Amino acid sequence: MTLADAQTNVDLSIRHGGSEPPIPQGSLAAMLRDRAERFGERPAMLVPQEGGGAVPITYAEMVAGAENVARWIASQASPGSRVAIWSRNAVESVIVQHACALAGMVVAHFNTGWTDAEVRHACDLIEPSLGFAGFGFRDMDLAPRLEAIASFPVLPLANVAALAETPQTGDLPDPGPDAPYLIQFTSGTTGKSKGALLTQHCVIYGGWVRPAVYGGNEHDVWLNAVPYHHIGGSIAIMVGALATASAFVVLERYDRDQTVRLMREVRPTRMGGVPTMWHDILSAPDLPSDSMVRLVTLGGATVPPSIVRAVQEKTGATCGIGYGQSESGGITNTVPDDSIENLCETIGRASPHTQVLIADRETGEALPLGEVGEICARSPGNMTCYWGNPEATAATIRADGFLRTGDLGVMDEHGYVRFAGRLREVIIRGGENIYAAEVEDALLSHPAIALAAVVKVPHERLGHEVGAVVTLAPGAEADIAAFEAHVAEAVARFKVPCHWRVLDQMPLTVSGKIRKVELEKLFEAEP
Repeated sequence: MTLADAQTNVDLSIRHGGSEPPIPQGSLAAMLRDRAERFGERPAMLVPQEGGGAVPITYAEMVAGAENVARWIASQASPGSRVAIWSRNAVESVIVQHACALAGMVVAHFNTGWTDAEVRHACDLIEPSLGFAGFGFRDMDLAPRLEAIASFPVLPLANVAALAETPQTGDLPDPGPDAPYLIQFTSGTTGKSKGALLTQHCVIYGGWVRPAVYGGNEHDVWLNAVPYHHIGGSIAIMVGALATASAFVVLERYDRDQTVRLMREVRPTRMGGVPTMWHDILSAPDLPSDSMVRLVTLGGATVPPSIVRAVQEKTGATCGIGYGQSESGGITNTVPDDSIENLCETIGRASPHTQVLIADRETGEALPLGEVGEICARSPGNMTCYWGNPEATAATIRADGFLRTGDLGVMDEHGYVRFAGRLREVIIRGGENIYAAEVEDALLSHPAIALAAVVKVPHERLGHEVGAVVTLAPGAEADIAAFEAHVAEAVARFKVPCHWRVLDQMPLTVSGKIRKVELEKLFEAEP
């Protein structure tokens, strides 16, 4: 069966998100200059102050500073060269990222949680011509560490402020929309991190798509602590605000008390984060009752219904769920009038201008509706390639342009996709496939469970069994027998966890996702 045949068969798992509204055209460099020219006095960034409140940086100031830094970078390297940033979130990181767009450079953010070996791998892979280093966890100065690894000049990120204020001479190139722009490193859950190469237009799409779906406008204020080494920060927040000429708050890191304080002080209209963060925010005793928040986007994990309801009740905001990855941002989205069930049980439908396919893992063909297969996407947000890794690129981007996500899903007759976990998270117990996400959904529907993760536990005869790690809702007690009975009502008996751990706190990545590799280690001593 050809792809064209599949697209005309409504019983197969392939859907297009439509061609409206139109995607902004041109390069990111052109968009930056347009915003400075048309909305120069409008705040682009809000910088929190220790004494309270936040100082605005206008579009005119931001772009003027980025142009000065771009001219300086252009004097140090040629267009297409890579520029590395290793730092927690900072105004200077934003300036350097935008400067790279204006100078036709390729920017790469390094994860602040990386070891020296992981940083060395990234440097060897992309061969930066220049690096900027700021601060990481516990105010650690990362510059000495990067200098010891790098074969290229490394500047303290703090120096960018002076560069931005110093007029520079020299012409800047006019990079087109297809100019390579951002290397987004993968999480490295199945080996060493790969660098997904994204063009300037690809990044525009990734930032534009969610405001387009949820009605973003120039009056929005974005408050989200997602790190800039994640596409949620470097694209969804930084470029999302740019796409609507609105403002975002520069947060160094996630801190619940600071987030709640800024909800009162800067009156954000758009917030986001993973469920673990919102579990903390909603429990704050001083959560403002007069919130201006219109939209809270949740992602990165299965979303408990209790979290969605609590967000809506305590903030008055609409909740949205989005799905994407380093290789392709904005693959699916829910829409404002979606039901609680769709918000909690699905990752939405294909985003505008994007095709989503649930494919047979062996043949690559579209599966019938209701069957679990690999989520594939053909989208303006798809990466060009994995930098320096043609073999991985060929294994990920199909000949027909669909990108294989490595994630599992199932599509219903309305085009909604239910996430079924990572391919590597499939638990094969005695020849039966068990999808972690399905069991996690069942766990999270129990009122005593706040967070849940399902992992594989080695078993000599069966291959693997199901392990569950949970944290409890405030005041709840662990009743494993009750949890097992509850799950057994939703899934087949062989899918019910038989190994359990109850934690006070889940191990999380910097971006707030549960670190399942660490959870698997909890069961290594199991018989």
